[in-house]
Amino acid sequence: MTRPIQLSVRLGEPLWRSVGRRRVEVTLPAGSTVQDVLAFLADQWPTMSNQLWASHRGQPVYRVFVNGQHVPWPDVAHRTVEPGDTVYIFPPAAGGEDFPPLPRAVYERDTVQVAQELLGCYLVRVYQGELLVGRIVETEAYVGLDDKASHASVGKTQRNAVMFGPAGHAYVYVIYGMHHCLNVVTEAEGYPAAVLIRALEPVRGVEIMRRLRGGRPDGELTNGPGKLCQALAIDRRLNGHDLCTGETLWIAPGDPIPPARISSGPRVGVRGDERAVTIPWRFAITGNPYVSRPQPWRQSRQNG
Repeated sequence: MTRPIQLSVRLGEPLWRSVGRRRVEVTLPAGSTVQDVLAFLADQWPTMSNQLWASHRGQPVYRVFVNGQHVPWPDVAHRTVEPGDTVYIFPPAAGGEDFPPLPRAVYERDTVQVAQELLGCYLVRVYQGELLVGRIVETEAYVGLDDKASHASVGKTQRNAVMFGPAGHAYVYVIYGMHHCLNVVTEAEGYPAAVLIRALEPVRGVEIMRRLRGGRPDGELTNGPGKLCQALAIDRRLNGHDLCTGETLWIAPGDPIPPARISSGPRVGVRGDERAVTIPWRFAITGNPYVSRPQPWRQSRQNG
């Protein structure tokens, strides 16, 4: 006998208000399609029915994704779903055709690997109804209690508690009493690890970024962890935010960066033992002008 499949549905604003929650667990027969998922939602919550298939100027309002992959409306009747899948239903302003959120499984892996694979992805922020987007061009990995450069090396505290929580959440902290830094929590719950987003290449909403950065030149808008947080209005209020919901702040997939185009080197401005200050867990897209200084590919040449 074929077992039914269980999956999750994530609902964007304002669709979730018809349900009263942003996430719905669904059980359907094996072989079900995305269209079956939509039919189930419409049957359970009739007020959602008209919204799901709403259109504006001939175009559907909502976009559907399965595990971060866009499913065009003509394909929903053919695209099957599997146990454990996550179906996302978002309007363009909260996910969009080009910027669906990465699923949690992406973050539940080795931190050093995640730090490299986030290069080329897009950091997306909804700010005052506008979409601010930057391509991730530089990251750093912080891994475990024995990483003396990590906040977690002192054990769990009120400040670093998010690092010990589920993967896919934002860990935002303040340095020098004024600059915010954005990290993405990784690996298994209870194991403290995270990826620092060090630099972005501005993609969308540049005028707003300029204003938030006080009119700085474009090359200085997001070429550092504190700068990018200021440019995207990211502060401690987003500490603990779930990056997998596709709301307010999230990371969307981009074009993978080949290993040959990734430079690595020691992390910037860290303290600790020799391992902490020398391990090459800083990663950047080689030659990208938005990478912060010192640029790791130049360091490699100098050291060579």
